[in-house]
Amino acid sequence: MVHISKMSIAILIMIFLSAGIFSLTDSTPSSSVNEFQWIGTTPADFDKIEEDIAQQLSPYPGIEYDNITLSASEESNKIHIHATASSPDSRYADRYDFTYHDDELILAGYILEAIPESVRSEAIVLAIENEEIASAMDSGMQIKGDPSVKQILPKTSEKFYTGKTLISVTWLDISISALVDMDTSTVVQVWTGLE
Repeated sequence: MVHISKMSIAILIMIFLSAGIFSLTDSTPSSSVNEFQWIGTTPADFDKIEEDIAQQLSPYPGIEYDNITLSASEESNKIHIHATASSPDSRYADRYDFTYHDDELILAGYILEAIPESVRSEAIVLAIENEEIASAMDSGMQIKGDPSVKQILPKTSEKFYTGKTLISVTWLDISISALVDMDTSTVVQVWTGLE
C-alpha cells in the first residue's frame, strides 16, 4: 500500500487549484464591451452615436453593463436618445438622455440607480444615522417602502458639495433626501420638504 502524506495531498490540491484558476482567467472573455440594442428607427450614423455614448456612460464602480437599449426621436434637426443600461450586478437600471446634433452628443439628463446592493445598503444606513434625517423619521411620519438610491455624477454634485461621485438617498413619502459621500461615509447635505 502506498502511503501519501498529508503535506503531499495539500501540495497536489494547491497545484490543481492554481491550474484551474489560471486557465479560467486566461480563457474568460472581457465583458467590458457594451452591447447596444436599438428600439424603433435606428439613426443613420448609429455607429458614431454608440461610440460617443459608450464614452459618456458612467456606471458605478463594480457595475458593468451587459445591455444598453437605445431609442431615438428626431425634432428640429436634433436626435433625442434615451438609453437604458442594465447590469446583472443590480436589480435597478441606469437611464440616460442625450441630444445628438452636428456630430456632437450631449448628456441632457440621467437617473443612475444601478448601484451594488452593498453600497445601496450602506448609503441608506448612513442617511438614517444622520441626526436631521433621524429626527424627521422619529417625528411620527409614516414611511412607506424603500428609499430611492441614485448615483450623482461629479458635474452635478459640485453644485451642492464638491465634484465627485455621490449617492442620493430619498424618501419621497416623507420628502427628505440625503446626499452621501461614500468615500468619507458622511452625509454632506440634507433636504426636507419643510424647506
